[in-house]
Amino acid sequence: MCPPFFRPAGRRKHAVQPPDSSAPTPSITTPAASAPHVPEAPQLAGLEASVHKLENTVRRFYRLAVMVVTVTAAGLFVSSGGAVVMVVFASALVAVVLHAAARILSRLLHIPQWLSVMLFVLVLVGALSLVVHVSGPELMVQLSHLHEALTSERDALHNMLDSNPLGHAVLDHFPRFLGGNMVPDGHAGTDNGMDFAGSMTNVLTSTFGSVGTMVVIIIAGVYFALSPHLYANGILRITPVAYRSTMRTVLLTTGHALTAWVAGQMLDMTVVGCLTWSGLSLLGMPLALPLGLVAGLANFVPYLGTFIGAVPALLIALSVGPREAMMVAGLYAAIQTFEGYVMSPFIQKRAVRMPPALTILSQTIFGAFLGMWGFIFASPITAVLLAVASRLSAPLPPNEEV
Repeated sequence: MCPPFFRPAGRRKHAVQPPDSSAPTPSITTPAASAPHVPEAPQLAGLEASVHKLENTVRRFYRLAVMVVTVTAAGLFVSSGGAVVMVVFASALVAVVLHAAARILSRLLHIPQWLSVMLFVLVLVGALSLVVHVSGPELMVQLSHLHEALTSERDALHNMLDSNPLGHAVLDHFPRFLGGNMVPDGHAGTDNGMDFAGSMTNVLTSTFGSVGTMVVIIIAGVYFALSPHLYANGILRITPVAYRSTMRTVLLTTGHALTAWVAGQMLDMTVVGCLTWSGLSLLGMPLALPLGLVAGLANFVPYLGTFIGAVPALLIALSVGPREAMMVAGLYAAIQTFEGYVMSPFIQKRAVRMPPALTILSQTIFGAFLGMWGFIFASPITAVLLAVASRLSAPLPPNEEV
């Protein structure tokens, strides 16, 4: 038996006293027991909302910083080696044309993709060889005469403007390739550690020249078309896993946009070239065939290319007489009207819809940063950017539209 002081308290008879129901219960107030959690619930909710808002702000700032750094790095790379980037883009355009044509042949003949690409290249080379063999000498003679006539008229117009102070000031703001006096800097503001890109640009533009650059573009385009999935999957492999789905969407959208743009623009170029050739022949203008060829090729650049293609014809017409110049100007105006109001809506319904103002602004901006290459390829680049932005962004609700 345990001593009394070792016994549990529950066994003592006087340890637990039953409460007296008649006695009033004293109200004991302690600081911890007064209004538990009632005033703290709104405070906790507000604190959680503030933390969530801060997290969203930090996340948005991080995304904005990454976007700014990426765009800045891409801008520096493009500005330092713009010619190299444009050569890669031109190769992609060639690959798109070859891949689209080869896909049609593959469906018709039930042959592999690479074999259809090689077959289309052989057919294209054979057709060009036949054209050169049949009409090559005459075409070369006409192109030589056109070059001599344009050089003479350009020098005369340049001397006339250069002798005038106002004309001289205007020529100082135009680059050499447009007949002005301004010498393009080429690498202005890019001499800080950009020697490699500059040397690559010089290799492509100076050592090889235009013919060598075209050969590089064609060969690279053929290899791209032979195995497009190899290069696309390579890009996906180096993309972080979280962004691979988005990158895949971007690649597919880019391919579809370029295919549609090239198909529509080739149709537009063919129609404009044939109309120009036929119209100049009916007017009795000399060198109608090369002028039509120049007009068709210049229409690769929408809107502004039409005016550029009209300059040689107007110079040749001015050498014949003012009446002929007015007739040629009217012909090109009629072709431009037909192309703008008939051909462009027809093509845009089936290809890529691009606002005219945005197209012209993109040509100006890309031409200012990348020179002639940027001016030529501004429209397909803008078409790709519009298609990707439209694919990745959510549609605008009707109540939010302007």
